[in-house]
Amino acid sequence: MTKGRSFHGEEGIHGERWLELHDGYFGDHEVAWPFLNTIEEIIDKSHPAVIADLGGGTGFILGELLRRSNTAEMKLINVDVSSKQLSLCLDKRIVTICESASLVTRRHLQVGDGALLLIARSLLHYFGKFGSRSLLRNIRSLLREGELFIHQSACFGQDSDARCLNLLYSLMGTEKWYGTEGEMTEMLQQAGLEICSSSPAPTLHLSSRDLSERYGLSPERISSIRTEVKRQHGNIPDVFSPTDDGFDAWLHYRIFVCRAI
Repeated sequence: MTKGRSFHGEEGIHGERWLELHDGYFGDHEVAWPFLNTIEEIIDKSHPAVIADLGGGTGFILGELLRRSNTAEMKLINVDVSSKQLSLCLDKRIVTICESASLVTRRHLQVGDGALLLIARSLLHYFGKFGSRSLLRNIRSLLREGELFIHQSACFGQDSDARCLNLLYSLMGTEKWYGTEGEMTEMLQQAGLEICSSSPAPTLHLSSRDLSERYGLSPERISSIRTEVKRQHGNIPDVFSPTDDGFDAWLHYRIFVCRAI
C-alpha cells in the first residue's frame, strides 16, 4: 500500500510551506531535539553504515544530523514519495530516493555488508489502520536481525482520545489513523520489532486554520466537523477543544527505539 488520499491531497503545503505549517513544528530545531538525541545515542552505540529516513520529506532531520553529528563515514538517504518535498533536500551529502516507504527495498538503500539504521518521524499514520501494519512488515523486511528502527509516532494513552482524533481525521476526508500506545506496541511486536525504549516527544498543535489549508476545507466544513466532534466527544483538554470559529487539536508523540528480532 502506498500513501493514498491521506498524502495526495496535501501537495499544496509541501515544500517551503511545510516547514512553516503547524507553528513550524517540522522545521523547529528544539522540537526535533529529543528525536535527534535518541538517534545520536544509537549512532554512537551501533555505528551504522547507512541511515535511511523513511518519509523524510524536506530532509530536515538528516540535515540536522549532519550539522550536529560526525556522520562523515555514513551514507544518509532520504526516502519520500513527494518530489516536491525532496526538492528542498539540497545537501549533496544526502541521497534522495523518490519512493513510498511501503515499497522501498534494502537493495534501494545499497547497504552492502554494513549495518542499517532506519528512522522515521510522523509517518505511520499516513497508511491507515491496516496499511500501517503492512508498512511495519516492510520496514522489518529491510532490517537484518539486531538492526534498529527509531520512529517518532503519534499515539495516545487513552482509547477515547484516539477515537476522538480518528473521528476528526475521518471527517476531514483522510485515511489517517491513530492508535493507542498499547496498539502501537502490539503492531510493532507482530511485525517482528522489539521495543527497546519508548519516550515522549513534543506534542503537535493542530489549528483548524492550518488544517483547512492542508486539506482544502471550507469554513462551512470546519464548522460541521467542529459540531460533530464536539457532539460525540465534547471538550478533551490537550486533545480536542472547540473554538468560536473552529477548533484546536493535538497529536501526542512518542519516540520508539525498536530492534529487529
